[in-house]
Amino acid sequence: MIIYKFGGASVKDAAAIKNICQIIGKVKRPLTVVISAIGTTTNLLEELVDAYFSGNDKALELFDLLKKNHTSVIDDLFEEVPAKVSSEINALFIELKTKISKPSSDQFNFEYDQVIGFGELLSTTIVATYLNHIGQNNKWIDVRTCLDSDDNYVDANILWDSSKEKANAVFPDNPTALYITQGFIARDPNGFTTSLGREGSDYTAAILAHLLGADKMIIWKDVLGILNADPDYFEETTKLDLIPYHEAIELSYYGARVIHPKTIKPLQAKKIPLWVKSFIDPSQKGTLITKGDQPQPLLPNYIVKKRQLLVTLKPLNFSFIGEKDLVFIFTLVTKYRIKLNFTQNTAVSFAFCANSSARNMQDLVAELEEKYEVELSDDLELITVRHYTPATIEEIQNKHHVLVEQKNSNTAIYLTVAN
Repeated sequence: MIIYKFGGASVKDAAAIKNICQIIGKVKRPLTVVISAIGTTTNLLEELVDAYFSGNDKALELFDLLKKNHTSVIDDLFEEVPAKVSSEINALFIELKTKISKPSSDQFNFEYDQVIGFGELLSTTIVATYLNHIGQNNKWIDVRTCLDSDDNYVDANILWDSSKEKANAVFPDNPTALYITQGFIARDPNGFTTSLGREGSDYTAAILAHLLGADKMIIWKDVLGILNADPDYFEETTKLDLIPYHEAIELSYYGARVIHPKTIKPLQAKKIPLWVKSFIDPSQKGTLITKGDQPQPLLPNYIVKKRQLLVTLKPLNFSFIGEKDLVFIFTLVTKYRIKLNFTQNTAVSFAFCANSSARNMQDLVAELEEKYEVELSDDLELITVRHYTPATIEEIQNKHHVLVEQKNSNTAIYLTVAN
């Protein structure tokens, strides 16, 4: 079994879908293909969830836009739209509209997960139908029928034992099989949809690779492989041909955008090689992530996180920041599900950095203000350099206004004012 994963950019329109279908058609079977929502659909669905949860009529306007976007892709794909795809897509839209036409519960994370997965359900239905239309017979799988999770909505945890049994039943090792399924979503013990975290389709593919004992997994991106820096922010970049599992985990932990942080561990456990390749130029070799040592010499790797918020806490009673304070702070952070990208503490202060757009941040800050003096610094950037050199450190310090710096033997982190 081989696992392919295609992200939103690879299915953003009809031309992109035709391109990935050509890639799929050239690989030997059995093959399981995990597909994300089309283009920026997940962003649109997040707006829709916000509007629905707040009781805003804009939810129906966003629904109409979602439907228009997908209808346009379908019309461009097919000269004459097959009745099957019309029926299945319309059924999904009816289900979603019925959902958002009813009053929301008071649990945002639950409502988020019941809506957000429609992007993947729509995209995979369209791709599977088009593949059949051009003679590439395949089976569409609702991944929720085999991936069990707990009910930790928005960031659910996979129940591995039951998922393994179901996955091997749903994806039998038929030597000629082609399966199309969704990333990002699973199902809890009560039958409700859960999501595995933003950008979780990579993780879904790795889960399936682990459960099915795949020979290899390929993530198809719009870059030639994993680069040592994000080309959106750096003019000069170098492709990394080989990365050991442990280094890939470090890079994803610090925020490298190419791979979801949870992706590597399920693959490493079974020594399944992971390739990152270009769907724009599939002939290129790409980057291989596998067991082994880091190739020498080590190249500096730059990771940039934009739109960061620094929260600095100081006790109101002029006391020190002690263990009880840290327990209190991290308990609140966990309560409000804020992901911390950076922390630093001194005797009299504690600071953390998180995405400024993080939901519940205002509620967290309000509760912290009951016990601490809170200072906020917004519009910041977090720059992480793996395998830094004196030259790279000097360059960052010369080009950026650095607010906070942390370094260990191979990683340097800088919180800077956005340029």
